[in-house]
Amino acid sequence: MGFLSFNEKYYARKLDEYEGKALADAQIYEAKQLLKVLDDLSDEGYTALSERLENKFHCVTRLKAVLERYDETPFDVPKAICPPAYDRQEKELGDFLSELTVSLPDPARGKGSDLLFDIVEYSRFLRREKDEAYVFLLRDCLLPYLRFAKDGKEGLYAYPIGRAFLRDISGEKNFDDIIRLPIYLAAEEGICDFAQFKEFFVRETKKTLRAYSRVKDTLARLLDGIPFDKVTVVESGYCGTVPMLLAAIDGRVDFKMYTTAPFFVDVYKDRIFCKRYERLRLFETLYSQDALFEYAAFREGKFYVRTTEDKRVFDGAKDEIAFVTGTEL
Repeated sequence: MGFLSFNEKYYARKLDEYEGKALADAQIYEAKQLLKVLDDLSDEGYTALSERLENKFHCVTRLKAVLERYDETPFDVPKAICPPAYDRQEKELGDFLSELTVSLPDPARGKGSDLLFDIVEYSRFLRREKDEAYVFLLRDCLLPYLRFAKDGKEGLYAYPIGRAFLRDISGEKNFDDIIRLPIYLAAEEGICDFAQFKEFFVRETKKTLRAYSRVKDTLARLLDGIPFDKVTVVESGYCGTVPMLLAAIDGRVDFKMYTTAPFFVDVYKDRIFCKRYERLRLFETLYSQDALFEYAAFREGKFYVRTTEDKRVFDGAKDEIAFVTGTEL
C-alpha cells in the first residue's frame, strides 16, 4: 500500500474511464495533467512510478494515445536550471531575507508572465486575519513571502522546511517519503473529507514521530515561537506533506497551496488557489524559488543558507522579485 499502489489503481481506473467513452474537455484536460504528474516526477529523477505503470499496463503510452485521439499534445516539461555554484560561506537566512527586502529591485525592471501574474494573484488569495501568522515554506514560496514582507506586515515567517532540512534533522535520506506515506494511504482508502483525511494523517504521523523525536521537538519549538492564534503555512503544492506534518504537531496550523494534483483536489478544495497543476513545476523552478540559495544548516534555532555565485541566476531572480513585489495587491 502507499505511493506506488495508490497511483497504480488510480491511473488504471482513469484509463478505463478515458478509453471507454467520448471525453468532455474537462476530462481531456485532466488526462493531460495526469500525464504531466508522471513527466514531472521523472524530470525530478523519480522514474520508478512511470516505469512501473508503463510495464504493468502501458500507462504512459495509453495516456498519450488518449490525447492524440483528441489532437492534444502533452504539457511541456520546463527545462530545469542547471545547479549553480553556491558560496561556501553560510549566511543566516534572516540576514539574507533582510537584504532582499531592503534592497528590492526597481519595479520597472521586472517582466511579467502568466506565471508571475498568477503568483501576484496567489498573494491576493493569501489574505490574512489579524490573529493569523503566515509561515512561507522556502525555497518554493520566496516570491509570495517577499510580496508580503515588502509591506512590512507582522506575523510573517520564512522557513526552508523541505527535503534537505528534514534529511538533516532526521538522519534519514528519504524522510520526506516516510512522512508522505500516510497521505497516499488515506487516498488509497478513498478518504476525501479533509477532516477525516487529516485525522488519519495525524494518527499515523504521531506513531512515526515517536522514532524521530528530534524532528518533532525541532518543529514544535519553531511553531511555539509563533505568538498567534492561527498559523497558516504557505506552500507551492502537490501533496501538502510539510503543511500536514506541521499540522500534526501543532493544532493551530492550517495551510494554503498554489495548486495540487488532480487526485487531491477533492481533499484540499479551498486550501488550493487554482487547479492548474501543469504550472507547478514552473512555479518551483523560477530562478528565485529554485536556485537563488540552498539550505545549508540549522543551528541554535536559526536556518543558514548558501547563496548563488551565478550572475545569470541572480539577475533572473532579481527580475522575478521586481515584478512580484512591484505589482500592487
